[in-house]
Amino acid sequence: MVNLYYQTDRDVQQDAELQAWIRDVTQEGFTELPNFGLKSKLSSREELSTLLAVIIFTTTAQHAATNNGQFDWCAWVPNTPCTMRLPPPTDKEAVTMEMIMATLPDVSQSCVQMAITWHLGRAQPDAIPLGQYPEQHFTEGRALEMIDSFRKELKKIEEHILDQSAGLDLQYLFLLPSRIENSITI
Repeated sequence: MVNLYYQTDRDVQQDAELQAWIRDVTQEGFTELPNFGLKSKLSSREELSTLLAVIIFTTTAQHAATNNGQFDWCAWVPNTPCTMRLPPPTDKEAVTMEMIMATLPDVSQSCVQMAITWHLGRAQPDAIPLGQYPEQHFTEGRALEMIDSFRKELKKIEEHILDQSAGLDLQYLFLLPSRIENSITI
């Protein structure tokens, strides 16, 4: 898409709104964070593409990988306890089963953890899968062709994941494209 709307690197450099956005992000939005290599000016289509890829990956696939399986991993509370009722031991030799049980969350805390992770990790009723755009922001023929091609590629990826997972006792299906949302929705 970037190359469709920006014919040259100069087009990127001269896009006042794009440059104002990246300047705002780097100079206003992340002033308290250490420098992580993001420039305050985008100079090329490649830089823009890389930045957009990172943003899109983080808000779609990476979020799905960490969010969608929360309940599966956190519902067994000893696996990822939300709180500990005693301080960590200072001597491994002195740890007893009674100490471990007294440290883990009680039943009430465990139920809260299970409820929170179920709500956070469940499929949202208004979820919009990756590659679906109800707003129809793109209307140009070439852009629509690119979207169609992207959707076909997502379908192939989904079929590949399902084929690879067939017959496995524990399937990892959180990154099926149909289960990855277009954005973070919790």
